[in-house]
Amino acid sequence: MKTLFTRIKAISPALYYCGLGHLTLLVLMIIIMQFDHRQLMGINLWIKPIKFAISIALYCLTWPLMLQYFPFERIKKRFINFSVFALAFEMLAIASQAARGQLSHYNTSSVYNSILFSLMGVVIVSQTLFVLYMGYLFFKVKAAQIKPGMLWAVRLGILMTGVFALEGGIMASRMAHTVGRADGGPGLPLFNWSRIAGDLRVAHFMGLHALQIVPLFVILFGVTNARPAIVFASAYFVTVSLLFANAMLGRPLF
Repeated sequence: MKTLFTRIKAISPALYYCGLGHLTLLVLMIIIMQFDHRQLMGINLWIKPIKFAISIALYCLTWPLMLQYFPFERIKKRFINFSVFALAFEMLAIASQAARGQLSHYNTSSVYNSILFSLMGVVIVSQTLFVLYMGYLFFKVKAAQIKPGMLWAVRLGILMTGVFALEGGIMASRMAHTVGRADGGPGLPLFNWSRIAGDLRVAHFMGLHALQIVPLFVILFGVTNARPAIVFASAYFVTVSLLFANAMLGRPLF
């Protein structure tokens, strides 16, 4: 594990420290939650920023392992810098709204809340479009230093992450993540995905983490050829798409 973190740091110190910063913030917010028992929509208001801190930390520590194979240095540097900015801004917005006792998403209850929500949308959409562009550029990377199986896992994992990140736009347009009922109500532990209605966050979450899951499949099963990676990625895409369709029909996951 130490060797892995050393490697990540060597490839991209900026993403490495951004990831560690969010892990530190995660610990801090867990401690705060023990003393701050305020709730939003039926759960402790620090649950949401804690989930985002975990997701962002994982995101930051995953990208360097892919970028080591990316040959376009100028674009790589710009992507890293913008990613650190976008993720830090997103986390700051979510955590600060939690501290204020306010919702960070779909909150237009005041001028400040409306502006912040809009800015979050602009920043994260820009980041997502950059991710899709990086996925496109990975199709120009040749399988010289990376085996075909991993190369295709990286390509398709990035593209799926970008596609299902854009699902956030659907939630924003609806000003809700639940279909069939108002946001809130009984949900699954930690994730808080609705147990009584469709929840668009399920597909959003699973799609975002294609960035880790598809390459992890290749590593765990020792895949070297392109075909098994493509088949798994395609099956994963279909599965997540069905989760999205299920939510849009107003059906809970369980």
